[in-house]
Amino acid sequence: LTIIFVCFGLQIAMAAPPIQAVLGGFVPSREIVTNPAALYIAIGIIGATVMPHNLYLHSSIVQTRAYPRTDQGRREALRFAVTDSTVALMLALFVNAAILIMAASVFHAGGRTDVEEIEQAYELLSPLLGVGIASTLFAVALLA
Repeated sequence: LTIIFVCFGLQIAMAAPPIQAVLGGFVPSREIVTNPAALYIAIGIIGATVMPHNLYLHSSIVQTRAYPRTDQGRREALRFAVTDSTVALMLALFVNAAILIMAASVFHAGGRTDVEEIEQAYELLSPLLGVGIASTLFAVALLA
């Protein structure tokens, strides 16, 4: 996860998006419920964050954790399970947010709203950011 955060952090720093706009993007607007396209994107973001395989992974982790078979032990195991899942989902949220921030600040702000494939994103990052390593950082982050 550190590699992913470092790679996307460097790309966001290279893109230098307006911080106020980035923070404002985390606050839901009325448009989400009035504009079907915005609602579709919001549902996609939630779906990408609450990934079924992520929840399955954490349910498997819970099954392997040894705990006393008492009421107190079950409560403690449940508390740890909730904490594990919450941390995992928050990390996924921040990775997805980093991808969206980077894409919005590089592609959308650069007038490239036609990027539909990951290969296009890879090929356009270095030229649009003006830094040769930007595309490589993107690839490393996705493969990590």
